[in-house]
Amino acid sequence: DNNKTQKNNKNAKRKSKLEFFKMTDKGLLLTKILEMYPVKAEYVRAILDSHKIDEDGSIKATELLEFFKTLYVDDALRNDDTININKLRSEVEAFELQIKNNDNRIRISDLALLLPQKERLFLKFISFCRKKLTSVEFFELLLKYTTDKSGKVTQDQLYKMVKDFANEIGTSEDNCADCVKYILALFNVDEESPLDIFDFPRLFNIENNFLKRLKPKGKFQAVDFDNIIRHYDRDANGTIDAGGELMALIADVLEYAEIRVNGELLFEMVDAALELCDKTSVQRLETDDLKIILTQLPKQRIG
Repeated sequence: DNNKTQKNNKNAKRKSKLEFFKMTDKGLLLTKILEMYPVKAEYVRAILDSHKIDEDGSIKATELLEFFKTLYVDDALRNDDTININKLRSEVEAFELQIKNNDNRIRISDLALLLPQKERLFLKFISFCRKKLTSVEFFELLLKYTTDKSGKVTQDQLYKMVKDFANEIGTSEDNCADCVKYILALFNVDEESPLDIFDFPRLFNIENNFLKRLKPKGKFQAVDFDNIIRHYDRDANGTIDAGGELMALIADVLEYAEIRVNGELLFEMVDAALELCDKTSVQRLETDDLKIILTQLPKQRIG
């Protein structure tokens, strides 16, 4: 209870600092830019693609400054005589002093407090997505919201994902639709088009391919199979079960073999793997099946 109270007090103190910062003269410029200039998908995409946001959802103050420099060169702001880059630099430095952690990093969730209400949920969701996931955790998350083997995530399914996140962090669902719109804009798709499941690795922070880390070169040996089973067997029952575990394994096998597929073909290859090992009825793979999967599955006809 004491730890929870201390955490709540710390969070309240951080929030009060942010609110105070918004009201000070030093905070006016930064707040003005954030409020007059909605979060643009291309800027968030650039940060995601360059992996600026760490798995703990934080960013260096210097990297945040570069973010605002990008805003500054946009025509909409460049023609505003009240904004200059030197003043903007001082604003970001002042912002850093207000909310910095011991490691001098700024939490994206803190930055979200300075944004207009409808953009806050989006930035918080982006911060959540940067937490490191295993490939099994990633596919299990997506399978919660996909109901068929199309390999696509529809707008309604994405809305459900965002809504669940909003409920989990105890915030209003009112801005879920805007959040979905911003996410779709990250991938340059219109609001009617579904996303392929292989679009999402750009959004989420997923571990590097385990097979590549385990054996960058050469053939897999018997000792490797035990390590593979342990890695993908999230429920520790000694097998790789159909669902997130098997999808993660097959996705990594295909990537390891330098075979590119979309979401629909991944589902087909999962079924092919079960058939290849004669495990369609039990829907799980064991250690003896791995040699077949690693050597024969990449040779299967795709498409």
